Order: sequence, then structure tokens, then C-alpha cells
Amino acid sequence: MPPILRSHAKKPIPSKHLSQFTRGRIFGLHEPQMGSEQISHYLNIPPTTVRRTIAKGYQEGKENEGRGRHPKTTKLQDEAMVEEALKNRHTTYFEIAKKVAPNVSTKTVKRRIAQKHLKKWVAQERVHLDEDLAQERLEWALAHRHWTREMWRRKAMWGDEVSVERGGGKRRKWVFRYPNEKWNKDCVEPTARRGERGISQMMTGFFYGQTHGLFLPVFPDPSSARGGVTGKSIIDVYDHYDFLGIWEDIKEKVGEEEVFFIIDNAKTHLPFKRWLRRQGITLMEIPAYSPDLNPIENVWSLVKDKLHKHYPELYLMRGDVNVVKKAIEEAISNCWKLLDVKVFTTLAGSMVDRTEAIIKADGWYTKY
Repeated sequence: MPPILRSHAKKPIPSKHLSQFTRGRIFGLHEPQMGSEQISHYLNIPPTTVRRTIAKGYQEGKENEGRGRHPKTTKLQDEAMVEEALKNRHTTYFEIAKKVAPNVSTKTVKRRIAQKHLKKWVAQERVHLDEDLAQERLEWALAHRHWTREMWRRKAMWGDEVSVERGGGKRRKWVFRYPNEKWNKDCVEPTARRGERGISQMMTGFFYGQTHGLFLPVFPDPSSARGGVTGKSIIDVYDHYDFLGIWEDIKEKVGEEEVFFIIDNAKTHLPFKRWLRRQGITLMEIPAYSPDLNPIENVWSLVKDKLHKHYPELYLMRGDVNVVKKAIEEAISNCWKLLDVKVFTTLAGSMVDRTEAIIKADGWYTKY
């Protein structure tokens, strides 16, 4: 809205005394297409001064167009840089400069490539896939493409194990400090002592699209050669807590004749899968090395985040190993209960997006 015009009794300001601020006001008022006379009257500046200022500004703008140092690379070289970067994604800026434009610095190469919205990122890590596995994943995704979000929420449950260390969920902390306070005790994050860092507790659990399911500790199998967790350890937990009865209750509750149990292909799961089949549990097989098809993997990180948030003292807890493990077990079980049911509903529904992502990637890596 143009400003209200008013008369001024003061003497007009000479052009040579115009400040940068006043010149800016002239251009600002001229943009809404106020005439020179109106601007002159409003700012108490002679009309000729206003016209000269506007004309001079536009002339300077035209003269400045195209100014600047002549680029050291041609458009063809710029395009070749991008092509070289995409042809060999692991190459360096130095190698690109050496091949395409030896006369420029790596900084110039970096700027040219960045202008094409391309930059170097740290490569994401995923379990190695080969052509056969990618094809298997693609075929699986195509076979389940017709499943809706509601179908995944009602007809599937996901299970797995996770090892929870005392410092689970711990992340790098940031603090406000002055440069000379680097070693101030309030600015240092303590770490566990050597020998105290490896204490952990194995947990097993499952969820389906409507609720939490079970989340329980798994203990080593004393009959195993190494004395570690085996398929028998997992079977003992599921058998003790009557998983078959829970599974039947879920089927009745959701009104489905068939509810699939999904678990990965770890070696410890082979005897567990045989036991599930003997109990009449219907399994849905997923391709090997496909954690993106088991949303419970995302649950573990959420649980560990809550563990560090609500039980930070566990990280520095000292004492008998069994006592520490018991504390971890109780804390992580409480964190499981703290998860919002919406988390499981969302993750179950995300299977639609996961299968589509695999199809789009021709069976290769996805963001999940």
C-alpha cells in the first residue's frame, strides 16, 4: 500500500547529500510504481534528483551485468566433470581435475560439480547383495505388491532378537562452552572403563500391527558348544510364555483365519522356525539379507533411544555382571512398554512403501 502523501515545509535535500538509505528508499517507492513527483513530494527531494537517481541506478545495474572474472572452465568441461563423477562415483575431485581440466584446482572442480547439485557424500553401509539376491527380493516384492496397509496390520507379525548393551542408544553429546573450557568437567562426557563396556543382555520380541506383543530376555544355552544363545534359547522363551495361545488370540481378535509370522533367516532361527511350524504357526518367508522387510529392526533403535533417555545411569553402572544385566533387562522392558502403539501401526503399514521401494530399486538397496 503506497504511503500517505503529505507536504513538507522543509527545504528539499540536495542530490549530493543523498545517503545510501535515502537512495534505497527512492528505489523502494519506485517499485510500486510511484511517480517521481509523488516520491519527490513524500521524501522532500527535488523531482530532478529523484529522476536522476532512478536512471543512474538502472544504468549501473545494466553495466554490472556480465561483470566478473572469466570462468576457468568451459561448459563442455563442466559437463565432463559431472559425467566423470557419475561414471566413477568413488573417484576424487583431484582425479576429476586431472582428467578433465588439469589447469584448475580441486576447489574449482568442487564448485562446478556443486552447481549441478551434485556433491560427495559418505556412502551408506548395507549388507552385500548380489544379482541373485536382488532378483529374489524383487520377485518377493512383486508377489506382495497387492497387500494393502490394512492387510499388513491385520495379517502379519514380526519377530527378532536384539542385543542391548548398557550404553544402548548413547549418542554424541554437544555442549555450549568457551574455547578454553574444552576439558572442563561440565563439558566432558564420561565413558565406561575398559572391561565394563561389553556387558549386554539379549532380548527377543515380536509385534503385530495393533499392539506391542512380547519383549523378553533370552538366556544362553548351557548345552551349546560356546555357551551362547541358540535356537533352543528362543524356543524356551516362546514356549514358556505360550506363544501359540497368543497367536490364536490375535487371530480371533482381528478376525483373520491366517496370520503370518515373519522372521529373518539367521542360523539361530532355523530350529525356531521348525518349532513354529510344528505348533501350526504359518510363516512368511522373506529373502535373505533383507532387514528392510522386517520393520522390527526400526523398533530396536527406538527402544535403545528411550533406554539412554530414561536410564542414562546404566552406562556407568558398576558391579556384578549378572546384576548389571538384570538392570538392563528391567530398564529395556520398561522402554518397550513406553512405545506408542501408533509406532507399530505405522511400521506395519510401511510394508507397502518398503515393497514399492524394492521394486523401484530393482531389488537392490532401499532407505529402510
